[in-house]
Amino acid sequence: MDEEITLEHDGVTYTASYTVLGDTLTVYLPNGEERSTELRGLPIESAAMVHLKGFARALSLKNK
Repeated sequence: MDEEITLEHDGVTYTASYTVLGDTLTVYLPNGEERSTELRGLPIESAAMVHLKGFARALSLKNK
């Protein structure tokens, strides 16, 4: 089952879904891109948020 995380960055709200299979986290970003991480004990939501924050920051810099 997919879970969701939400982030507000520079007044814009971003939402991504994620799944965990075994020890692999896959995050589905708003633009359709997928990013994966081996958790190795990392908290799931925290690891997913790193990907969403990176996406939001990159998009913010691109639009400036």
